[in-house]
Amino acid sequence: MMLDISCDAVRLSVAMPVYNAARYLPAALDSVLAQSFQDFELLAHDDGSQDNSWAILTDYASRDSRLRISRGPNQGLPRTLNQMIERSSGEFIVRFDADDLCLPDRFEKQLAQFKRDPDLIVSGGAAQIIDADGRPISVKSLPLTHEEIDGYNLEGQTSFQHPSVMMRRDAVLAVGGYHPDFHGAEDHDLWLRMGEIGRLENLPDVLIKYRIHDDSISSTKRDLQRKLCLRACEAAWQRRGITDGRFEYQNWRMGEDAPSRLAFTISYAWQAWSHGYRGTWRHYALKALRQAPLSKAAWNVVVAGALRRPPMERSRG
Repeated sequence: MMLDISCDAVRLSVAMPVYNAARYLPAALDSVLAQSFQDFELLAHDDGSQDNSWAILTDYASRDSRLRISRGPNQGLPRTLNQMIERSSGEFIVRFDADDLCLPDRFEKQLAQFKRDPDLIVSGGAAQIIDADGRPISVKSLPLTHEEIDGYNLEGQTSFQHPSVMMRRDAVLAVGGYHPDFHGAEDHDLWLRMGEIGRLENLPDVLIKYRIHDDSISSTKRDLQRKLCLRACEAAWQRRGITDGRFEYQNWRMGEDAPSRLAFTISYAWQAWSHGYRGTWRHYALKALRQAPLSKAAWNVVVAGALRRPPMERSRG
């Protein structure tokens, strides 16, 4: 079912897949609709949600003509994104997720970057990492230049925050869009193919708030993602004639086992501490103690974090 509000050509087409995102969806929609650059359509596809996501989408679509909504049975991210890109009318495709937040001038900044560089085909940016309740954890900065980004991608280290990217639509179509066979690492595969036909760059600016969900992450998905990322790299090495490719993938997904959950909880506490987010540090430090009261690492993040101040926070005065 498609509620097609407007088919007029626009400068940007925002592709936002939605799956069981009712808790975060209103804030995500608001952050897009409030952008300083207004010449866009927002394509939102409900990919088989079982919560109240569709009702939220229909309510927003009835009040803002820029929102074009559709729904269907769950088919996964690559196929959903390809369909959204095919029916888009914008010169540029903006990726965004239904649980994240756009900063108000995101579109304006990325368009200015494309205007400066006609060979640019993918633009991303830094992200503030937040948790399920919106607590700030850290700021994730990424390589800025094409050479750095493509080099890291070839090693299996994804150098774009997927929901932060803006892409030239014709370039995405030229490489065949997202490959469903890489579901789980479809973005990494796309960046490798896009890097072969044009320039990739990141802005140093924070463009989005990227939300981490502990409850939806499983070790099965984590291991599968690594395998698919390696397969994407191997395909790129073969296309480019690289015979000594190096794979240095780093797991960023939390596993379901207790040691993995504790390690990530402590990591979030230290990240928050180093960025000066004292409230978030306290939350995760105490959570680590609850998870493992006898853990030296948990006690260390509590005690050391309380007694010391990070250089970033000291520099803020």
